Amino acid sequence: MKLFTRSILSLAAVSFIFADAGAAVQFITGGLKYEALSDSTVTVLKYQEGTEIDLPTKVADPETKKEYQVVQVSGQAFLNAPITSLKVPASVKTIEQYAFWRTQIETIDLAEGVETIGYGAFKECKKLKTVKIPNSVKDLGAIYSLFGIGGAAFAECDALTDVELPGSLDSIHQQTFINCLSLKNVSIGEGIKSIGERAFEGCNVLHSIKLPSTLERMDRGVFIKSGLTNPTIPGSIKIIPNSCYLWCQNMTGFTIEEGIVEVGRQSFADCRGFTEIETPNSVEWIRTDAFSGNANVKTIKLGSGIRRLGHSSLAVWEPTDKNIPVWSLTDIYIDSPVPPVHEQNDEHFDILEDDFFFGDTKAFTDEYTHKFYSTVKLHVPEDAVDAYRKAEVWKNFSYINDTYNAVDAIEAESGLSVCGGMVTSNGMIEIYTLTGMKVASANGIFDLRGLGSGVYVVRSAGKAIKTAI
Repeated sequence: MKLFTRSILSLAAVSFIFADAGAAVQFITGGLKYEALSDSTVTVLKYQEGTEIDLPTKVADPETKKEYQVVQVSGQAFLNAPITSLKVPASVKTIEQYAFWRTQIETIDLAEGVETIGYGAFKECKKLKTVKIPNSVKDLGAIYSLFGIGGAAFAECDALTDVELPGSLDSIHQQTFINCLSLKNVSIGEGIKSIGERAFEGCNVLHSIKLPSTLERMDRGVFIKSGLTNPTIPGSIKIIPNSCYLWCQNMTGFTIEEGIVEVGRQSFADCRGFTEIETPNSVEWIRTDAFSGNANVKTIKLGSGIRRLGHSSLAVWEPTDKNIPVWSLTDIYIDSPVPPVHEQNDEHFDILEDDFFFGDTKAFTDEYTHKFYSTVKLHVPEDAVDAYRKAEVWKNFSYINDTYNAVDAIEAESGLSVCGGMVTSNGMIEIYTLTGMKVASANGIFDLRGLGSGVYVVRSAGKAIKTAI
C-alpha cells in the first residue's frame, strides 16, 4: 500500500514538472500583453491600455530582461479596444483572425514585411477610412478554420473609402469588403487571380472598378447590390458567376469581353438601368434569369456562338400590380446560324416550359404574350430564317428579318371543315392567331368559340382555313 501511494506521488510530481516546463512565458509591458512563441519571438496576446498603438519590433520581459522579436498579433488581441491608430512594423509577419475586430481605429500603417492578415482581422472597424495593403502581403483574410472559412478582413467597415490591393495577393477572399457602405475607390493590382464570393456586396457607392488582366475567376455574387455603373468583364474569367451583378441598380451599361463563354444565373437580374444587352461571339450559354427584370432594355444583341438559353434568361419585363408585364424591348439581333435552344432544368428541379422571355407563360393571359411576339422584331442571319421559323419559341415571332411570319391560309381540302365555330378533321387540328401564335390543338374536333372572338387560322394535314368567330 505504501509503495502504491509513493508511485502516485512520483507520477504527479513528474506531471507537474512537465506542465511547468511547457507553460508559455507571458508578460505585460507598454500597455500590451505578450506571449512567447519561441525562445526568441512573441505574439501580441492582449490589449491592455492606450489609444495610439505603435507595435515595437522588439520587446523585453520586465522581470527577466530577456528580449524577444514581435512577429505576430494573436486572434482577438484588440477586440473592442478603443484604439484610434495603429502602426505595424516589418517584424510582424502575421495578423491573426479577428485581431482588431470592432475597434475604434481610424488609421493603420502596415509596413512592408507583413505577410498574412487573417479572417475578419479588421471587421466592423466603423471609423477606418483608408487602407493600403503592402506588397509583402500574400494572404488577405487567411483561412483559419477546419471548414476552410477565409475572407471578411475589412467587412462592414462603414467609413472605409479607399483601398489599395497589391498584385502580390493571389486572391481577394469571400466577403472581404462586404457592406463597406462608403467604399469609393479600389485599386486591384495586376497578379490577382480570383475574387471570392460576395467580396464587394453592398458597396453601393463603388461606381467603378478596374479588374486586372490576370483575373481568372470570380465567385457567386461578387458585386451584388453594389453601385457599379458600367463594368467591363474581362474575357479571362470565362464564366460570369451566378448573381455577380444582381440588383446593381445604378448600372447604365456593361461590356462583356470576347472570351466569356457563360453568363451565370441572375448575373444581371433586376439592375433596371441599362437599355441594351450585348454578348460577344464567344458566349455560348446564357443561364436562367440572367437578365430578368430589366424592363428598360430596348435591344438585345447575341453573338454567333450562342447555343443555349436558360429559363426566363431574357425576361426583360416587370409586372405591374395587376400582374401585367411591361417591357421596352423592340428588337432582338442574333448572329447565330443555329437557333438557341431552351436549356431544360438549368438548376431547377422541375421540367419547365420552353420559354426565354416569360418563364412561365401561364402566369399571363395570351393577350400579353401574343402582344410581345407580334411587336418585338427578330433579326437573324438570312440563311437561317427558315430554321428560326421552325424552332421552338423563335417561331412565335411574327416578324423575322422584317418579314411577316403569319400562317398562310390556303384553300380547304376534303376532311377539314369549319361550321358554326366547330372544326372537324380527319387528323390533328392546330389553331393559330393571325400573327402565327399557336393557341390550341385537338384531335378530330375542336370548338373555336372557347377561344373568344377573333380571326383564327385552322390547320390540319398541312392545309389551313382562315375563319372569324
